[in-house]
Amino acid sequence: MMNPVTRPLCLCLLSLIVASCAPLPTNNLDLFQRSMEIRDLDREAAILSKASVVATHDPGLNDLKVIRLKGTPYEMGFQHGRLLQKEVRESVTHVMKLASLYARQEMMDEVYDLIAPYIPLAEKEEMRGLAHGAGLPLRLVHWYHAIPAVSEYKYKKRFSKGFTSTSCSNMVVFDRATVDGRMYQMRVLDWNRKMGVHRWPLILVHEPDVGNASVTYSFAGFIGCVTGMNDQHMAFGEMGYGNPPNETLEGIPFVFLFRKLMRETSRLDEAVAMIKAAKRTCSYVYLISDAKRSEAETNALMFISDRDRVLTFRENTVLEDERDDDVFPALDDTLYAGARAKKLYRALSEGYGELDAQALMEISKRVSLKGNIQNVVFKPETLESWSSYATTSDPHDEGGKACNQKWFYFDFKTALE
Repeated sequence: MMNPVTRPLCLCLLSLIVASCAPLPTNNLDLFQRSMEIRDLDREAAILSKASVVATHDPGLNDLKVIRLKGTPYEMGFQHGRLLQKEVRESVTHVMKLASLYARQEMMDEVYDLIAPYIPLAEKEEMRGLAHGAGLPLRLVHWYHAIPAVSEYKYKKRFSKGFTSTSCSNMVVFDRATVDGRMYQMRVLDWNRKMGVHRWPLILVHEPDVGNASVTYSFAGFIGCVTGMNDQHMAFGEMGYGNPPNETLEGIPFVFLFRKLMRETSRLDEAVAMIKAAKRTCSYVYLISDAKRSEAETNALMFISDRDRVLTFRENTVLEDERDDDVFPALDDTLYAGARAKKLYRALSEGYGELDAQALMEISKRVSLKGNIQNVVFKPETLESWSSYATTSDPHDEGGKACNQKWFYFDFKTALE
């Protein structure tokens, strides 16, 4: 017989197991009930006719796809959800089933409710269109897009004891640092291969009715941006940066701030102003470059951004990491930071003057961490890029890291023609 002390404990554990195994919400409404914009099949076909999908059919690239979206935010979301319905449904449900092991659905609702007032209307409408196109509950799409904000939140262990810290690397080189004097930027995304999002790699080309066109290196079902470039020859990368005491989720998540920056800014000074004006949340490092700038102007900026401050750093600047003893010595025409400071500096120094896209790809192998799920090398001046995605979810499988995979060449300029 169960004694009085163990009975409440067992009941508590049972309730937690049941809660973690609760099924995800489903959608039982048809499109014409849900959508205020699509009332018949002709309208649906007209919206879908604006978009296109190119599939690589290459297992070495995880069958990477490129989707070109055009129109209003809702239309672009709908195109994404409908044309890649299978991939979107698989990706979102896979990730959210894993997330539900750590946080109850009520908690996920609470998190989204905190960030919702600060999400730009364009992204809210795109998420709505995505949910309608894929036939998913909007609630589930909202939860999916809240994960990056929670993963950098200081108090994330309130949601799960299983969260671990992650880091990344970003660098930009130009003029004397490169073999041809052109600008190259690399973003190394070290996150969590266990989540498995790399199984559905996707390049999203957005051509909105209003604003700049942009390309986001993402995953099926995810419209936020962690890595991107706009048609104004600006490239964008990000890293988490510690946990100051005043972190909050009541602000614009960086994945939506990046989308807004790509859509609405055309110069570095505009990006600085928008970041400073934003209601900021957690602590991040951003690297934003602008290949349009002359040699005498600022070509790129590194930002340290958190709730109370926005610090900017130019190239040829000594950077010191406040969290530890890492120091990033100055290099002419170079701006860099990341998880492995000494290896980064050594690699950039050894290749100085000969750096190009291929050289940066090799550097990614030296500085990436075990969670390396994506790498992108940009050539913003010509709007060219090269990207790679991880192939395995086992963090101990070094061969499965993104840096060790085949790279996909993408010409954004040609894609817009």
